[in-house]
Amino acid sequence: MWRMDMDNSIKITIGVIIILVLVVIKVVYDEKKYMEKLTSRLKRTWGQPTRQEYSEVIWKNIKYYHENTAGENDIDDITWNDLELDRVYEKINHTRTSVGEEYLYAMLHKPCTDSEELAERERVIELMADNEEERLKLQIAFSQMGKPGKISVYEYMNSVKDINAPNRLKHILSGILFLISGALCFVWPSVMIIVFVAVVVHNIFSYYKDKSLIEPYIQLFGFIVRTVAQSRDIVDLKISGLEDYMDRLDKSVKSFKKFCKHSSLIAGGQMGGDLLDSLMDYVRMLVHIDIIKMCTMVSEAKKLNEELFNIYEVIGFLDSMISICSYRESLENWCIPEFDNKNIGIGAKNLYHPLIAKPVKNSISVEKSVLLTGSNASGKSTFIKTVAINAIFAQTINTVLADSYKTCFYYIYSSMALRDDLENSESYYIVEIRSLQRILDKVKESKVPVLCFIDEVLRGTNTLERIASSSEILAYLAGKGAMCFAATHDIELTNMLKKYYVNYHFEEHVDEEDVLFDYRLREGAANTRNAIKLLNMIGYDKVITYNAEKQARDFLKNGLWKETE
Repeated sequence: MWRMDMDNSIKITIGVIIILVLVVIKVVYDEKKYMEKLTSRLKRTWGQPTRQEYSEVIWKNIKYYHENTAGENDIDDITWNDLELDRVYEKINHTRTSVGEEYLYAMLHKPCTDSEELAERERVIELMADNEEERLKLQIAFSQMGKPGKISVYEYMNSVKDINAPNRLKHILSGILFLISGALCFVWPSVMIIVFVAVVVHNIFSYYKDKSLIEPYIQLFGFIVRTVAQSRDIVDLKISGLEDYMDRLDKSVKSFKKFCKHSSLIAGGQMGGDLLDSLMDYVRMLVHIDIIKMCTMVSEAKKLNEELFNIYEVIGFLDSMISICSYRESLENWCIPEFDNKNIGIGAKNLYHPLIAKPVKNSISVEKSVLLTGSNASGKSTFIKTVAINAIFAQTINTVLADSYKTCFYYIYSSMALRDDLENSESYYIVEIRSLQRILDKVKESKVPVLCFIDEVLRGTNTLERIASSSEILAYLAGKGAMCFAATHDIELTNMLKKYYVNYHFEEHVDEEDVLFDYRLREGAANTRNAIKLLNMIGYDKVITYNAEKQARDFLKNGLWKETE
């Protein structure tokens, strides 16, 4: 009988061991298949944007880091909106983490004026491009961090400093009192049972009172613990060429050792789980171990605020550099900009716009400001946006959509897609002159040259005052050392500003049935007038177009407008 029981015990033990081995094998197999699928997906989607959805909440979270760290020389909201840089960002965003996409968005707002900083970005980008195996390791680690989407990681981390922890000593004493009163029940039961019950009631009441205060932060601290663990995995990759970043990350991760130790004590908290969880819930209620640990974590987190943001910046930077590397893979052609700060100017060969599917590429080489003329829809606005976006690209992602690009460092501003401000009861003209004023002020105070883009200067006022004022504004900008690209319909400005501006134009061909644009940049001022022909082409009454053409000819001949008949 005894031998039979032994045999059964051995069989059960062997069976349990076999089951455990099978479970381990299944876990290892699943992990291997997951990694294979993830690696395959990362290779397949290389050169493609990673986020498909940009809801209002997602945009709010992506923008939070920039909005709370913006500097006075950042790309401002007017310029950002003029150039539709949210749409451009969607093209560039190949990041794998929420930290990365927040960091990349902020970086695109900060034109760099330090050649060494840009050189370091380029070194890391090239390292990722040349070492697919190492890059994939980082991408896998970043993919496991993921993009929560419901929160701004920076905002989440920033909220640590505002946490007010409960009184830790009170909860330690509550736990000790529970243990002592429970033990004394065996010594002096007649009295201590009543005391013990009172302690239990007190502990449960005080537990839930203070637990409600820290409940919102349990998820935050869980997030920090996971981020630290994943950062430790990244450090363990030991990627050659990224030693400085790994050392920074390692130092910060190690500083969280006390914070993360026994962090599992604050897990759970939900009744109705498995038996162990349910038992731990009762333990937490009675001896307050999770609140005590949370108090320690709050204290540690506040001391480690700088280290927490160091982790944020390292992860954000590396993910952004991989994103830029991937974006370059999606481009038809691109170049690394060359900077020469001895003279202002821009030289670009076959420059194109990132949002146009089949762009017409244009080249330009100038050492002073540019005045662009031509009819509506001929390409003026698109060209100056092309130059502006690529100027920002050059000083942020060190990538220009061109065959070659040479320039100097600038602060970059625009005044283009303006509209009435109904909320503040300001007309278009008031909005426009305020927009121009911020550029004038920057040109006056800045030691770094300003690169500015203006579409139809002072279009919100009458012709006489527009030409008089815009000529002086544009002359002032160029005279103060700014590099200005201005588009205008006022041909008069091409002669008035010859001292400061070189003239370029776009033109079109109009026949009886159609208007054709080739979007080619040409030297010199526009010498064609096709607006009246366009009216005629789309069916305006012949009386209108005939008389309009006659008025134009008479004005060019005599310099006076005649009274209409």
